[in-house]
Amino acid sequence: MSEGVGNRNWPDLSLLYAPEREVFVTSAGPVTGHAFLRAAHRLAENLPDQPVVPVCADVFLFSLLFAATLIKGQYVLLSSDRSSLRLDELAQQHNAVCITLDGDPEASQLPAGGKVLQSEVPLSDDPPLSGHRDFNPVIDARRLVAVVFTSGSTGQPVGHEKYWGGLVTRSVTARVLLDPETGPASLVGTVPPYHMYGFETLVLQALNTRVKTIAGADHYPADWVARLEKASAPRILVTTPLQLRGLVKSGLMVPAVRRIVSASAPLPEKLAEEAERFLKTEVTEIYGSTETGSVAIRRTLSGPYWNWYRDIGLQTLADGRVELSAPGALNHVLADFIETGEAGTFKLLGRVTDLLKLGGKRGSLAALNAVLNSLPGVEDGAFLPPDMSGADPQARMQAFVVAPTVAAETLLQALRPLIDPVFLPRRLVAVAALPRNAVGKLTLRALRELAAAQNAEEEIGTFTVPNDHPCLAGHFPGQPVVPGVLLLEAACALLNEPGFDCDMVKFLHPVLPEQPVVFSMRQAGESLRLTGRCLGNVVLRAVLRARPVEG
Repeated sequence: MSEGVGNRNWPDLSLLYAPEREVFVTSAGPVTGHAFLRAAHRLAENLPDQPVVPVCADVFLFSLLFAATLIKGQYVLLSSDRSSLRLDELAQQHNAVCITLDGDPEASQLPAGGKVLQSEVPLSDDPPLSGHRDFNPVIDARRLVAVVFTSGSTGQPVGHEKYWGGLVTRSVTARVLLDPETGPASLVGTVPPYHMYGFETLVLQALNTRVKTIAGADHYPADWVARLEKASAPRILVTTPLQLRGLVKSGLMVPAVRRIVSASAPLPEKLAEEAERFLKTEVTEIYGSTETGSVAIRRTLSGPYWNWYRDIGLQTLADGRVELSAPGALNHVLADFIETGEAGTFKLLGRVTDLLKLGGKRGSLAALNAVLNSLPGVEDGAFLPPDMSGADPQARMQAFVVAPTVAAETLLQALRPLIDPVFLPRRLVAVAALPRNAVGKLTLRALRELAAAQNAEEEIGTFTVPNDHPCLAGHFPGQPVVPGVLLLEAACALLNEPGFDCDMVKFLHPVLPEQPVVFSMRQAGESLRLTGRCLGNVVLRAVLRARPVEG
């Protein structure tokens, strides 16, 4: 059943609200609604009569292709996974075609069989085409216009149908809170238009409300600042915690920003405080999902309580979860447990899928990630729960950290007193960056792929025995050799494992004092396989089995 179908008064269901206004600003200049519609009609003439997978990262070109698709009578398929394989898979499954527009930065991702189309945007403000009755068509509220796929943060992506009436209603409802000033705002986004967050804030807000969106390059903080400089006040920056951190760290001079809107991941209060001080503005977060769009907002530094958008209905289910109803959206059971407050407020208690059960203990994945990211020097970090499908009783958590100025071992020692030992990883794996997608999300699949790559063989440290080490006395006098048991003990110490059994060890080459031995390990089922290398030679191989952690 389509969203919000029934007897009701819909807002303006035209493809474009108030086409006489400026809707976008591109590198070539402002684009009025009339110019946008003319370009969309011309593009629609060249579209096949099939659903479209937009291969566009530029918010203006994406919006133009979306509008042309609706004029053609079709709908779009939107996925956060931008691999050519995934885009082609969507097209195959839905009898759709992948399309990009000439000049879009994502054109290189176009799968074989996709189409590259030309688009020309007239910038003059000529009146609408004479006699063109459907120049700005009114779209049926019940018409399917998009299928938006979840990011796959906790599993496989799932597609959710979006209908025009629901999207327009959600846009009008959200605009009052996103853009509360007396005059229309200019939106600058660092998020892609094909993700639900960017789709509803940067594309649908521009089409269905009074705001305009500033298009342009969006890879680096300097790009975002350049677009803010082109925007008229009041300016609203639509971003994610990861990108906001990058902007704050850049130290660039930023034009006055009326409000920052963040989503896609929890925003640490410390970062919100730094951003408000650096940008002299207020930092807000929106709460929502692919299923519903945004449904609540809060100023991060005002406390843990969120404010629902108007006309939100809630029903508590038998298992304690909450079913939400919102204008223009299907009823949806929230993925979070919440605590209802006063006057239309609520507090998040944690995700339903957040609960961990390991070694007879219960814990929260979000809480573990919060502790890890609070450590001094940590720029980003995440825990990966073990895959329990094999029911391995000795399965352990894994954790990855981006902390270029602090040793992983130092961070692990700082982490030990802060979390239950059963959730403590054997080590923190230092990486240059976590595999977050374009809106800063970490999918379970991406984390597991990162873990697989690290487990292939992970360097855990280096050990060197000095010439005056007491173990050398009497050990091959005149030409001392490092005892093999000392190498094994050193390797095990680097594992940060409280206890283990050694199933097998082989010493393959002598090691002399002052010669560094580099140890690496890889996971192999229930076992750890250790390798020690010295001056290009493999000097040690061992198979260890971790002792179960007592509950």
